[in-house]
Amino acid sequence: MMLNFLGGCNEVGRAGFVASDRNSNLLLEYGVKLQPKIELPSVPTVKLDGVFISHAHLDHSGMAPLLYRLQNPKLYATSATMDLMHLLLEDYIKVGKLTRGFSEFTARDMDMMNRNFKRCSYNKQFRVGNLDCRIFPAYHIPGSASIHLRGAKSLLFTGDIAQSKTYLLGYHHINYPKTDCLMMETTYAAEDHPDREREEKRFIEKIKEYAGGIVLLPSFAVGRAQELLLMLHANGIKQDIYLDGMAQKAADIILYHKNELRDAHELKEAMKKAHFVKTKKQRAAICKKGGIVLTTSGMLSGGPICYYLRKVRDDSDACLLLTGYQAENTPGYGVLKTGYFENEEDGRYKVNLEVMKYDFSGHAGRSELFGLIKNVKPKTVVCVHGEHTKRFSEEVRDRFHIEAFAPRNGDVLEV
Repeated sequence: MMLNFLGGCNEVGRAGFVASDRNSNLLLEYGVKLQPKIELPSVPTVKLDGVFISHAHLDHSGMAPLLYRLQNPKLYATSATMDLMHLLLEDYIKVGKLTRGFSEFTARDMDMMNRNFKRCSYNKQFRVGNLDCRIFPAYHIPGSASIHLRGAKSLLFTGDIAQSKTYLLGYHHINYPKTDCLMMETTYAAEDHPDREREEKRFIEKIKEYAGGIVLLPSFAVGRAQELLLMLHANGIKQDIYLDGMAQKAADIILYHKNELRDAHELKEAMKKAHFVKTKKQRAAICKKGGIVLTTSGMLSGGPICYYLRKVRDDSDACLLLTGYQAENTPGYGVLKTGYFENEEDGRYKVNLEVMKYDFSGHAGRSELFGLIKNVKPKTVVCVHGEHTKRFSEEVRDRFHIEAFAPRNGDVLEV
């Protein structure tokens, strides 16, 4: 089996990997890197028998429509992933036209992609060319999946993967099929996550501390926003909760795919207690009245959060609580490290608020990644989707006495 790395190596973003075996080519992911500038994966140079998208986040799915300018491969994903992809891709087109005057793909490209969509179900086998394929829950966000391929050799590609339950998603141990090569995400290869219960307690205490003021909770629209909404609901938070931006539509889509959820009823109840923000007038009123604002984007790189932060940046009764991954060179990373917010539209300004970081990651931590390798028992490990892949691959070799690689973009590897 040959692996061709188009993007997503030694970085988080623009994932794209071609697996070739038995004269069949399957593209695993085709995403975009949004920060600090937009970067795309390389264009596949082989005829594709299919494309697999592990989940809807744009770093894995963001350039999938662009493929249909050149080819018409079948696109394999879960129904939840496809519906959430639509939401994010339509927004990408809209934002691209507003901020840059163009988008790399059009609604017509998306329509061609839709025509080639093939729904995948967990634990059900399907064929792509001469490859036998099967997907498993990845527990990262609703609809997320890992995929096992079998040709002359076998490969398990994790996509983004979690190894523990959350309010939004359950978790069940998976006994994967025999696998020659494990290609795995390594977002948190360098660190373990703190104890989630303690982190949640610390988070809730801080929110209660700002009762009567305003709590800004920037979050990713798909997955994280709904998890935080459930967390606030489970802890009986009495402050008004406002849901702004794309997280509203994402929640509706996620509820439609209730079989993906740990408890769809609880999410419905949590949403009933949230106020949905539709207008600029509402936003202005919230900044005066106070409450908890759950809005996009998680890295402060766009969306309504930029308005709220600009308005309350000097308010001693306001705080900014970051709960997700902050990539280098993003406004969120800048606020954490320097106390200053900076983007093209607003320029640079001091954030005179209490800023706190909490870890409610949907990615496996370092120890969990090692545990996954122990579970799968591959002959070879390929480390992608992370900034510490080289060091982690060396540790895998030393710990498990197997081959481990940290490829670079453009590399071709035989496994």
